[in-house]
Amino acid sequence: SRKAGALRQGLDGLVAQYPDVFECVTGAGLMLGLKCKASNMDVVTAAYDCEILTVPAADNVVRVLPALNRSGAGAIGDGGANGSICAMNSVASHISAHGAA
Repeated sequence: SRKAGALRQGLDGLVAQYPDVFECVTGAGLMLGLKCKASNMDVVTAAYDCEILTVPAADNVVRVLPALNRSGAGAIGDGGANGSICAMNSVASHISAHGAA
């Protein structure tokens, strides 16, 4: 789906921008995660502090749970701003700059 493609593209961008925090994108469709180089619990804690819902998973992965029921600026869509990706960018920037949350 277009939403899944937009989400994966955004997460791939995070991996490219923060290679010290994230290793790769895992999963398929809208069930995606980020394999972390940093501790996945540090990422989950920092995301929670930014009001982003994520879930720690096996193999140092963080499952990303984007808001799929929104429309407008925070929605996942073609060319639209993606609130989840923007917020995860802030999380990765913080972890990259300061280490553990």
